[in-house]
Amino acid sequence: MNWGMKIVLGLATFMLFIIAAGVYMVSQDTDTLVEEDYYEKSLNYDQVYDRKQNLLDDRAAPTIQLNSDTLVIIFTQDSNRGTLRFQRNSDGSLDKKIPFYTTNNIFKLPTASFEKGNWNLEISWDANGKGYIADQSLNIQ
Repeated sequence: MNWGMKIVLGLATFMLFIIAAGVYMVSQDTDTLVEEDYYEKSLNYDQVYDRKQNLLDDRAAPTIQLNSDTLVIIFTQDSNRGTLRFQRNSDGSLDKKIPFYTTNNIFKLPTASFEKGNWNLEISWDANGKGYIADQSLNIQ
């Protein structure tokens, strides 16, 4: 086999590899967006920004403690109403949205039903007529 034939075989092998990799990537559904309605959310980002600014201005960031099987959120105000949004980057089907209401400044959530691993937590709540948003990364063991 001469050198010209080796080059042709090498190029053909490389092209087959690229085509196979392309078909494999297109057939997998793991390359999806984090948010399906990201465009609509970007249009409403002013509201999110205002809530985050309220958090900083009022020094209302909650304290988040992750005990063995319980997530404890300690707010700075007594009466809080909002939602906890848990996002799992590795599998969007595990995402959870949990509404909450507190009459004191402590909210407890059992984490036994959560998959172990890294989670992103977004707390969006209203207290004393103001809205707040706080983000936190969690590692549930």
